[in-house]
Amino acid sequence: MKVLVTYFTQSGNTEKIAKAICEQAALNHEAELKKLEDVTPDDAAGYDMIFIGSPLHSGALAAPVKECLDAVKANPGQKMAGFITHFAPGYPEQDMNGFTEPLRTACREKEIEYQGCFDCQGALTESLHDMVQKKLNLTDEQWADMVKQMTGHPDGGDEENARAFAEKILA
Repeated sequence: MKVLVTYFTQSGNTEKIAKAICEQAALNHEAELKKLEDVTPDDAAGYDMIFIGSPLHSGALAAPVKECLDAVKANPGQKMAGFITHFAPGYPEQDMNGFTEPLRTACREKEIEYQGCFDCQGALTESLHDMVQKKLNLTDEQWADMVKQMTGHPDGGDEENARAFAEKILA
């Protein structure tokens, strides 16, 4: 099976998870790792399975990922799975469904088989801390707790979970 792992990243969190997924896929498949900006719709059409990664920006997939999903060509028989990174320690299932709706919709509209989505806590870029703290209206103490929870993620355990997700999807 020919597998593409593609991703958009700004802080490196999503790239770290992409690499873990690609390493797992490469154990038994022909797998390539490419930044999203290096993939055209024609390129993507040449793969049996695509893993596409995005950070969450204001509770949604990053704009370049949404644009890619809009541009993906219809490809019956192709499979796609997502992976997302975010600074929050966790989200309820209904939120995750909302985050992944653009991915599920693109798959449905283009006859691509949706395989699920992996989510992973990452660390928020420090330059965004003040803005996000204010947006969430958190006290300094509350924000310090959030920073403590996100620091160091994605970590080795997160990467192992990403590999397990890839293994399950590719089984």
